[in-house]
Amino acid sequence: MQWVLLLLMGWASVSAAQQCQDCPLPSRLKGADSAVYVLLAGRVRLEQCCSIVRTFLPGTNVQAVRIHFVREGMCRDTIVPIAAVVEAGTVGLGLDGQPRVIPILPVREYERRKRPPDPSASFIEGILLGGATAKDQSQRRIGSSPLFPGGEILIAPFGNLLGQRWSLGFLTGAYSDGTRWRIPVGGQMRYWFAPQGELYRQQRYVPDSCTFNEPTSVVLGDEYREQEVPYPRLDPSAAWVTDYVERGIGWQPFVFLEGGMLLNTGFDGAGQNPSLNPEEYGQWFFSAGAGTTAWDVLMIAVGYRYQRLNVRTPCAVCPPGSAAPDNYVVNTAVVHALMLKLGLHLRF
Repeated sequence: MQWVLLLLMGWASVSAAQQCQDCPLPSRLKGADSAVYVLLAGRVRLEQCCSIVRTFLPGTNVQAVRIHFVREGMCRDTIVPIAAVVEAGTVGLGLDGQPRVIPILPVREYERRKRPPDPSASFIEGILLGGATAKDQSQRRIGSSPLFPGGEILIAPFGNLLGQRWSLGFLTGAYSDGTRWRIPVGGQMRYWFAPQGELYRQQRYVPDSCTFNEPTSVVLGDEYREQEVPYPRLDPSAAWVTDYVERGIGWQPFVFLEGGMLLNTGFDGAGQNPSLNPEEYGQWFFSAGAGTTAWDVLMIAVGYRYQRLNVRTPCAVCPPGSAAPDNYVVNTAVVHALMLKLGLHLRF
């Protein structure tokens, strides 16, 4: 009966040790036939240790270790500043006749700032356009009505040809100025500001929190910046890394310039001929403004638009003759408009 009791006690001890292990023991202590201890400052010694895990003191940036050990058949753990840990080792001798002992040392600390890559500068937009101008006071209603609706398509296929945040696109569409429809044909230059995002902090040990006194040193990339630590000796086989990560929220502001010529649809008075003054005919527009993408797929922008518009009208005071074919003259109106653009934005 006594041997059964001893067997059960041994099984309970092994089971407690297995349940009391967040990390495997450091590789230089594995395979030890005897128990592992951890020696603390002041010669305090923790016996029957099953696991040593790198961590930090709660609420601080002080490196520490969490030590799991078995006492009275129960799993216990404690967090100790790593500066207060001297070594870990085996109670008995190793295969070489020497005790297995390793120092438990702090590690270097690094920081890195990670930003998402800038979105592609190639995109296509389908835009609803609304504009407001001063009221047309001309007798022949040459200019736009006070409110004019329209639609545009903007295609920017050149990617980063002009730079990381520049886009160049082709613009066309149609809009109404009263009873007439005009067709803009031109281009837009757009400069993108940095994408808007939220900053998150991610922290971890590299390669993991279980690494102590390994023969291979950790090598990090050039984007990591080493931070000062108050420890004279360091373990090169691990490192503590803090990543400050920006996550985009789908908003990216921009400014734009656009311009081009205006073509006519088939309304009365379209074109320059026949007229007494065809040399005065010329329709074009120029716009400038600012906007942003929203949730990656919407575009919102406001701006100013200058437009030069023409309409041919009968010349009531001109006598008929070869010098005045059909008695038409080209009338010109200059329109200053405020505009609002809402569109669907798709990158490619």
